[in-house]
Amino acid sequence: MKNLFVVNTPYHLLTCFILTHSIYENDENYLVLMHPHGYEKWKINKLMTYMSTIKCGYKQVFLLLDWLSSKNKKESYRKQANYVKENIKPLNIDKVFIGVDISPVNQLLVMAVGKNEFYRFEDGVYSYINENRRRKKSHALFHKLKTYLLKWISGIQGNMYINTEAEGESPAGKLDIMYQPWLLQRKSPATKEITVKMINQAMQDLKSQQLLNEVFQEESILYLSQPMVEKGLFTIEKEVQCLKKILLSIGSKAVLYYKPHPNDSKEKLEYYRNNFKQLKIYDGIEPAELLFTSNSKLKAVISYQSSALLNVNKFSNEKIKAVTFISFIDNSIEDEYINLMKKSNVLDIMNFLNEK
Repeated sequence: MKNLFVVNTPYHLLTCFILTHSIYENDENYLVLMHPHGYEKWKINKLMTYMSTIKCGYKQVFLLLDWLSSKNKKESYRKQANYVKENIKPLNIDKVFIGVDISPVNQLLVMAVGKNEFYRFEDGVYSYINENRRRKKSHALFHKLKTYLLKWISGIQGNMYINTEAEGESPAGKLDIMYQPWLLQRKSPATKEITVKMINQAMQDLKSQQLLNEVFQEESILYLSQPMVEKGLFTIEKEVQCLKKILLSIGSKAVLYYKPHPNDSKEKLEYYRNNFKQLKIYDGIEPAELLFTSNSKLKAVISYQSSALLNVNKFSNEKIKAVTFISFIDNSIEDEYINLMKKSNVLDIMNFLNEK
């Protein structure tokens, strides 16, 4: 069986690594890096480099960094599409795996390699709940027309349904591969769980390459940043208040590490570096899940609504506590997300701090 895995983010890369080192390990696997988020930093991170190259077992890796994007000024859309037709389509791929089925380029790639269906792997929280991110009918129609125009200009054939409504909505998706499929709150044709056994099997490969190492040398708590300040969902003062409460609570018992989000502003990070000397910035860009599985001194992970919170138990064998600070924020997120985290055994921060 020949499989093509289309990756847009570090989280996608980790999931595909797990799949190709467990249930699909005996297949012939190919990787496409499609508009990879923060790719310049991937190349200077040993973990990311290993997982995104043929070193980890992919038969071939295709770099479509700006495929069918206005950023690509050198080649016409038709020439870019022809590259896929000439280099990937002849492989006669059996299954295409994508994480985001509302992405125009992901869907056009599926058709460019000669397929009219695909297999979905999860993209995080929004793979489970998508109703509040559904586009208005007029917006969905506008994006559909844009995608059809791009398809026509690029000379891509195929009659696959083009999804512009909400993530996970495409009827062309034949399977949802998820870490916790029982949390799914949208329709799905079928689901498959990414089990702890599958995760451990993949982690063994990273350990054999000496890529999973302890990075926290003392009792530690990891704060996973999200660009909520940048999006205007709450103020930097609110986040500062949250960080101060955590630091006050843990005192000298543990070290608080701050893992930036790729979309965090440079100004915010600089402010934290200058004003929180007791806060340590962790600059590694690998998925946080890899830190859960390799650090015995990591005791808790704190974030707002990060997808990583849902996965803490699966990657740490329930040795690390997952904590959300939703209750610190006045304009808290929708009840659906709160319920999702409760079902995944994510603690409220007030309960966590009262334990300290």
